[in-house]
Amino acid sequence: MSRKQDLKKSRRAEPTLSPEQLGELEMIVDRLSVQNPEGATLQNYLKSLVNTLSIQESLAAALVAELSRKPSQVGFQTFLAVREVIRDKKLAKMVRQAAYRFSQRGYTAEPGLPTTENVVLVQKEEARKPLAHVLPVDGTFGLFAALVPEPNYPAPMLVTALMERDFEEVYIRVTEGSQKVYREYLQKVGERHPDRKPCEVPMYHAARLFFELLDFCHSKQASAERDHATRLLDPFHDPAKPPYVHELMPQLEDVRGGLEDVDTGSLLNSVDWSWLVFPRSALTPYWQRVQDLENPVLVIPKEIQEERTIDALKQAANELCVGKTRLLYRRFFEEQALWLKLCSREQLAESAWTVAQHLLSDAPASDNPAVRELVKLSLHYHWPKEFEATEPRQTEPFQRTESGLIIPA
Repeated sequence: MSRKQDLKKSRRAEPTLSPEQLGELEMIVDRLSVQNPEGATLQNYLKSLVNTLSIQESLAAALVAELSRKPSQVGFQTFLAVREVIRDKKLAKMVRQAAYRFSQRGYTAEPGLPTTENVVLVQKEEARKPLAHVLPVDGTFGLFAALVPEPNYPAPMLVTALMERDFEEVYIRVTEGSQKVYREYLQKVGERHPDRKPCEVPMYHAARLFFELLDFCHSKQASAERDHATRLLDPFHDPAKPPYVHELMPQLEDVRGGLEDVDTGSLLNSVDWSWLVFPRSALTPYWQRVQDLENPVLVIPKEIQEERTIDALKQAANELCVGKTRLLYRRFFEEQALWLKLCSREQLAESAWTVAQHLLSDAPASDNPAVRELVKLSLHYHWPKEFEATEPRQTEPFQRTESGLIIPA
């Protein structure tokens, strides 16, 4: 297919150009492709081009649309010059769309450059108000959505992000939105998860979540969507400002004492804890140690054996729940506390908040019942055959596997 046919095909929704105009458009694009953005020749050519297109607004609109599809410095300079001749209101939308495409790649008008009424992109007052919601969704580390004003564009952007594939990638989507589109999106999400509901949060909190997802993600590969979302949310991001839950929940004076009231079972049953499973490679030394305790060379009293098993699991908690992992655990339970609080599930919110507050302190992770339980759940997760269902003895606070492995109940 020839270049002329490609150009014609790509503008089905744009003003119809005659064969002569298509040919002229192709020559203009070819001429611009070899121009030096810093050269004097470009400026002279642009002056001549503006004169030529001043009586061919359709061709001018088709040109800026074509240049915006593959943004470049020369293309952007051409856009700034040529847009002045496009005064037809029916073509103004094409100018706005071109401005938006250029802005996605970092090309925006410099202060002081002349503008015309057709290209001043003014947002409606309703579209200026940013909105953000969070929702814990099974199978992801959580989902957030935000409606964010886009500078120099009449419509706000709908930004959604969620973690995928065990922290391997953050799925990010940025599309043109509106208050109506945003409400419909939240409604559809709520319908898919009837036991959950999206809860509104301040924009600074949504921005924090977005940048935290990027930080926790293993992949650091850049993408146009990621760059666009970053530009939109960066103005709202304040790393020094605590998460929103700190405004809703009281600071605990006695965190360790509060751990006694944590309903660990109900709390972990209400969340997707699979995101908090410790890696198999990191758990293997502790797993082997527990197995060695089950098959000692010397005869060891059962009480001592059980005590050493507990010590091994506590050691795993203290040595594995550190650094970035501990931060991940804390932020996870802070987000759960926030959502539970906003849903008026006060008791579970308090449990999650107490767990998070403990992880915020410098107290040993092994003191935290949720962390201890997640060590055991991680062992079950990675070595399920060793934990085939057996009825625990009613007289002992321990569960025994078929091989006799002792796990604290």
